[in-house]
Amino acid sequence: MFQPTPKQIEILKLIYKFRFLNRTQLQSILNHKQKQKIIIWLNQLTEQKYLKRYFDKKLATIPAAYSLGSMARKYFLKNPELYKDITAPLLSRVWRESSSTQKFKRHCMLVADIYISLIKLIYQADGGKGKLNFFAKTDLGGVQYLILPEPDAYFSLGDKDGLVKRYLLDIFDDLPPRMIMRKRIKQYFNYFEKAYWQDHMKHDFPEIIIVCPDNTSKNYLNVFIKRMLKEKTEELSFYLALRDEIQQKGLNKGVLEKVVPTD
Repeated sequence: MFQPTPKQIEILKLIYKFRFLNRTQLQSILNHKQKQKIIIWLNQLTEQKYLKRYFDKKLATIPAAYSLGSMARKYFLKNPELYKDITAPLLSRVWRESSSTQKFKRHCMLVADIYISLIKLIYQADGGKGKLNFFAKTDLGGVQYLILPEPDAYFSLGDKDGLVKRYLLDIFDDLPPRMIMRKRIKQYFNYFEKAYWQDHMKHDFPEIIIVCPDNTSKNYLNVFIKRMLKEKTEELSFYLALRDEIQQKGLNKGVLEKVVPTD
């Protein structure tokens, strides 16, 4: 009977966390130098139905993406000690997401790209002495007093001197209706004003990063958030970024634009 190796179990955990990953993303996160070894592991897991593979021959330059298969679900349910953060209801939902839209898959993989860029950022900024804590949406499910629906990620960056900054990350997909964008921003203001985080979490309220699919959405949100900051509170910190710039350059200060209320 097939038994996944420790590295293959690590791959399954990562795909549970991010929902969809490709080979290059997995290689980066695992910091593994041997591309061929990753391919062998993925092929075995796919053949044994621990993973599902998505590959378009017409787009041969784009690496295949993977999600959890039915055997991965059975394996985790039989071995709960392998990953204490996996929950049965969410695991059942995640492995059924193979029928999800391309938009959803790209959304999940962008979160992984952001995580990878933050790993590199920490290493480059402080020579590996910094610290990154990153929680994707699957990690945040069920966390008490967190804004609902949960953000795409919550992460903290600590430098070598111990200074820590915390962020909530939300990603808008293509052509987001303005009503949806306004609703989400209002949720953040309401969440802050009712002090759910302040009363129950150990840390200061995080800064909020909104990733926009295009300049039109970004410019609209910039104006809307400025108005909300003036009307409600200027204590909240919002940053806007473009998806394409993040994919090209990673998530860093260079791609973030802070929303500053005007007089």
